[in-house]
Amino acid sequence: MTDSAPDPVTLRMAARLPTARASRPRSVDQRDGLERLGAERALKQLAKDLEATADHLDRKGR
Repeated sequence: MTDSAPDPVTLRMAARLPTARASRPRSVDQRDGLERLGAERALKQLAKDLEATADHLDRKGR
């Protein structure tokens, strides 16, 4: 792994962003374009992927 690779803490912080974005409650009338296009599922998957990568880096003992 190179020194420019993000550390697990940074990845977990980055995972919180799409999770927070996807979980914001809004009424149907206030949904933005991303919500209408079903981006919530993609944002949650991105967060899971970032968490999994952080876990992997932790196990490697970076």
